[in-house]
Amino acid sequence: MKSEIIIFYDGICILCSNAINFVQKNDQKNLFFFSPLQSNYAKKTIDKKFIRELNTVVVMKDGNLFTNSKAAFIVLDALNHPIRYFKFIVPTFIADIVYKFVAGRRYSWFGKKEECIFPVGNSKFLID
Repeated sequence: MKSEIIIFYDGICILCSNAINFVQKNDQKNLFFFSPLQSNYAKKTIDKKFIRELNTVVVMKDGNLFTNSKAAFIVLDALNHPIRYFKFIVPTFIADIVYKFVAGRRYSWFGKKEECIFPVGNSKFLID
């Protein structure tokens, strides 16, 4: 039985949006759903601190929430991506340091959109 995974992401972050596009293109098992942190669905589903802070992707799998590098590795595992093996090499606390370093600079390095644009009519995106 396959387990659905919801990725809550910063909808104005260009790096985050590109990561979501990557997941969509590589989701061969059709496991993933997506919800911008700015959406009503996210506001109803996850802790408000993630929405206020916008400093991490949040992944929900089997009713459990994961953040930072753990969330990224959940996604990479489900995609069967070779980078997933880094979790066996790099300790979580170091992976989290790198994750937070990039997350803190993502707008200046990659830019951001003026507003979060929700995809309309795509059932993979949970908006309301």
